[in-house]
Amino acid sequence: MMKTAAEKPDNLTVQHITDAITNAIREGRLAPGQRLTEIDFAKKLSVSRPSVREAFRQLTSDGLLLSQPYRGVSVRHMTRREVDDLFTVRSALEGLAVRLATPMLHADISPLETIQDQLDRAEAARDLTAMSRHNLAFHMLFADISGNALLCEQLRRIANNVYWLQFRVLVADEKVLATNGAHREIVAAIKQGDAKRAESIMIDHVDQSRQLVQALPDDHFNDHAS
Repeated sequence: MMKTAAEKPDNLTVQHITDAITNAIREGRLAPGQRLTEIDFAKKLSVSRPSVREAFRQLTSDGLLLSQPYRGVSVRHMTRREVDDLFTVRSALEGLAVRLATPMLHADISPLETIQDQLDRAEAARDLTAMSRHNLAFHMLFADISGNALLCEQLRRIANNVYWLQFRVLVADEKVLATNGAHREIVAAIKQGDAKRAESIMIDHVDQSRQLVQALPDDHFNDHAS
């Protein structure tokens, strides 16, 4: 049976819903393991249930949400091993992205310097919400500039993950703010045209994030289910 126009999910509406859910997770308003229902989001966002259903489907496909028979949809709650695997893959891919992007950014460093300036301002103001936003822009800039579409796609999927999104909610403020120093070191290496050093710093930087997340208490992980 064909859907009527009113029943068909609208792409812009679905994107609005996925953005709303992603931002709620980033800001800690939705926690790992929390159950989500179509009707609640339909009412809250004044959208149709088919649009919410499609947004849930897309976010489940990306690994941000988990859909289980008879249990419904919830924010994905990962085990320590799953989180460790995520950061291991992320560090390798981000290191590659920096190495590929360095020649282009060395020729024109201004896009990276603009983001770094925003990160520094957020650090000085202790504004973790702004820092989270600019941090994502910093990391994704390398993939975007690398010119490698597959690499860019994979990193965007990893970026849309509960533990990366909530990193600045889960970890103590001072530890998060301290991670900005690595960003400045990466910028300095790229200014010098040193792709290998920039890559090495990025890999270490992501691993530091992995260690901070792994230091969190057990209740942040879903190991009881494994």
